Amino acid sequence: MFFPVSARLRQARDYCLSAFGRDTRGSVSVETIIVLPMLLWALVATVVFFDAFRTRHQTHTAALAVSDMISRETEMLTTDFLDGMNNVFDFLADARRPTRLRITSLIWSSALERPVVQWSYGTRGLAPLNDGALAMLQAGDHQGLLNNFGDNDTYSFAGAHAQMPTADLLDRVPPILPGEAVIVVESFALWSPFADIGFAQRRIAHTVATRPRFTPWIHLEGTIPTFPEDAYEMVGYEAPEPDDDDDEAAVCDQPGDPGCPTGTEDVVDMDFTPGGSGGASGADGWSHGGVSTGGAGVGQFLGPFGRETYQNPVTYSVNLGAPAVSATIDFDLFVIDSWDGYSPQWADERGDNMTLMIDGTPISLDVFDWVNGGFYHNERHAEGVLDGMSYTVSMELISHGSDLYGSNYPDQLWRVTVTLQAPPWQFDFGLSANLDEPLHNESFGISRFRVQADYGTPVPAAFTPDPATLQGTDHHTRFPIYGGCPDPQLPAPWLTINNTDLSSPLIIQRRAGGDTRLQDCHELPGWGWAHGSPHLVLRYDNEGQSGTGRRLRLLMEDGNNGRTCDTTLLVRDPSGQWWFNDDISDSNWNARLNIGNAEAGDYQIWIGTWGGNSCDADLIIERY
Repeated sequence: MFFPVSARLRQARDYCLSAFGRDTRGSVSVETIIVLPMLLWALVATVVFFDAFRTRHQTHTAALAVSDMISRETEMLTTDFLDGMNNVFDFLADARRPTRLRITSLIWSSALERPVVQWSYGTRGLAPLNDGALAMLQAGDHQGLLNNFGDNDTYSFAGAHAQMPTADLLDRVPPILPGEAVIVVESFALWSPFADIGFAQRRIAHTVATRPRFTPWIHLEGTIPTFPEDAYEMVGYEAPEPDDDDDEAAVCDQPGDPGCPTGTEDVVDMDFTPGGSGGASGADGWSHGGVSTGGAGVGQFLGPFGRETYQNPVTYSVNLGAPAVSATIDFDLFVIDSWDGYSPQWADERGDNMTLMIDGTPISLDVFDWVNGGFYHNERHAEGVLDGMSYTVSMELISHGSDLYGSNYPDQLWRVTVTLQAPPWQFDFGLSANLDEPLHNESFGISRFRVQADYGTPVPAAFTPDPATLQGTDHHTRFPIYGGCPDPQLPAPWLTINNTDLSSPLIIQRRAGGDTRLQDCHELPGWGWAHGSPHLVLRYDNEGQSGTGRRLRLLMEDGNNGRTCDTTLLVRDPSGQWWFNDDISDSNWNARLNIGNAEAGDYQIWIGTWGGNSCDADLIIERY
């Protein structure tokens, strides 16, 4: 048969296309050549991005530390000291690229309604900050701000762009009080990627503002002192009208000022009777409502509340109305039905517990059991510090054994007293329960609630932990965890135990570990890693007991001879002596401390790990 040429071409084309579609062969080398550049770029880009974020994190942490160190100074600063701070910054940030610091003291100008420069200094030749730059920041004049630092456009610290403050500097400055100044530390690092991946050079800048801790302001040597204004109208604040009988209004800024109240006054006193002292509903001012009636000795009470309060605490907003020397909160805690303590069969690893809080931060943690035997029957005690305030919590059992509300279990009534030294004017007092059963089987209430304030003579502020060392909160207790070397001043939950309570061991689960090598804490014994915060403060009463079977033992147990969680124990006893243990033996890596003839008093306990990891293990308190 004869086919035209065009038909033969079409037939050949169709055959080739069909054969190409069916062909499954390939060339690895060709595909590799296509994909390899993208894989190499992704690998290099990952390292570059990591280096950029690492540099940003380290320089921010270093800037916070430098700002904190400067805020603690009480003498006039020198330029040599500030230049030395740049060396400290480089060390803390592990800086491998050029860095500069600019330290500025700002005061408030009521005429300009913005901060003004009291003095400013840039390390290693960096231009200081001036009022013209602040005015341009306030006006949003970016080009004028750039011109303020010259016309050099090179990528160096001689360049205007590298010396400019960040656009949000004024937003980062807190309100400046009359007669005070704020120290602003600006840190700058010039970062360049080690490989060209299309990611340009960057200036990494941080701004940290801190009030001087011990003086109203700090001067710089060689500058003409400019003093803050003694008084001005704060934006958004309307001063009270003066009394008709006085030439000017009395001021109440701190306890003992002429305008402050004196003596002791009841701020709140409620019995939760509807229409009575608790207000129209019996529970005015509380975040959670609902008043119930219990049995004899309880009467009207706020509640019941249950496990929902672990995430959403019951709170009362306390307003003392003026600066107070101290405040006392006392109320009756109604523990209802089948609380199960630290029982592993009925409660989770945290135990059935009640946490008292100030502004959402725990100040005490107490575990309750409906049987109320052993240490559960003891009076409770806790103390610590929080934001310059010291606190003490005590609980005394008032009644137990009668079914006063809810299911058929004996209920408990505890008298709770919370004492706060140098409290804030306003704060939220909260209660939060960790329970694992429904409301009808485990709950609590509040019976009678009173707040008193003492407006007498001022007292020195309490120890304040360095906020830069805050690592988060404890998984089991929600107490704040601070880094650094173990510090007995840091807050922790408390537990009160008598020698006779340890006829059976008490087992509590805790998360071991920390961020600090004990070897670097030269005044302490031991090795491994621990936090600055204690895991527990044990208030122990030996009841005059000693000898075999009456001595105190602290033991860690991970269920695998320490192979799963290789713990260490560090304890400070009531005499201030330190105890440490790493392993029970070569074959058992759990930690154990045998404290023979243990004296009565407070034992602060840190649970660390050998390798620096974090892991859960049981703390066992027993006698031997």
